[in-house]
Amino acid sequence: MHDPLAPSALPSPSILGIDTKVVLLALGTAVLTTAGLFFQKLNGVRAGGMLVSGWLVLAVTCFLPTFFITNKAFQLGGRMSLYVPVTAAQYILTILAGRFYFSEAVSWDKWLGCGLILIGVAAIAR
Repeated sequence: MHDPLAPSALPSPSILGIDTKVVLLALGTAVLTTAGLFFQKLNGVRAGGMLVSGWLVLAVTCFLPTFFITNKAFQLGGRMSLYVPVTAAQYILTILAGRFYFSEAVSWDKWLGCGLILIGVAAIAR
């Protein structure tokens, strides 16, 4: 009888290469970091800057997995020179959240910077 929990003798084939997995993990980190910053901002706006609130608990809940995701990316053999620059997508996401959720003014030079970051992330990730 075959034990489903026993390690397989043959490695399972993966559709995604290591670099693709690292890029996806980096984008996940960027999204979670943005969400954590979003909840910190909500804490300042809605909870009046309380040191402990539900918003801060949500922020920590978003930030904590980023440490494990980063560790996983490097355990896979991911390159730091690929992973870290792709996490810069966080800057674009935070500007978008600030503009469209918190109605913050974003000047043209910041939008230009977002475009340059996006071009840089795309160039590094390909």
